[in-house]
Amino acid sequence: MVTRKEKREKEKEVNYLFELLKTQNHFFKNLNKSLKTIDDPRHQSYITYDTEVLLMMVILKNACNLKSMREMTNEFNKEECIKNVGKWLGNEDLEELPHYDTINDFLARVNPAELERIRIDMIKKLFKKRCFDSYRINGEYWGIAIDGTGIFTFDKKHCEHCLKRERKYIDKETGEEKTKTIYMHHVLEAKLIVGNMVLSVTLRVY
Repeated sequence: MVTRKEKREKEKEVNYLFELLKTQNHFFKNLNKSLKTIDDPRHQSYITYDTEVLLMMVILKNACNLKSMREMTNEFNKEECIKNVGKWLGNEDLEELPHYDTINDFLARVNPAELERIRIDMIKKLFKKRCFDSYRINGEYWGIAIDGTGIFTFDKKHCEHCLKRERKYIDKETGEEKTKTIYMHHVLEAKLIVGNMVLSVTLRVY
């Protein structure tokens, strides 16, 4: 039985940056280059961080199991972390990491299809390395789950692609029946089930 103290001492010996780089180089050797190919919708004259830095921050946030973008900014705002991320990206001149507002602004503008392209390419690489073969159903079939859900709602029409739902209700002050229109976007997603993981393989927003 390993005590908590022994576990902490063992964790001190682990170079997590090295382990992360080793995993990336084995499975996704050209990931950094791929992230640089993302079509950047921002005005190029005002860019401080390129797409590779912004997206790697989100990947690192999820790898570290941080729950929010704000927590990511707080946790990563350390000299050692900035230095390590710079080494990871091959950018030794990196002096600061982007604030979560900067990352959110970029994610709000970028075409989702650009990110989907990267994700699908990563999944294809895992298939090529036969990483999921042991999770085939009866050694032959893949388990796919279809998941549909709402992701955004608006009081006013957001764009020409908005779906809408009308809900009737009784006005408490006048007693009159009124209609409230809610505009929304839904997502339909196909997910590959591999053990206790699910990987999005197709995403369509409506």
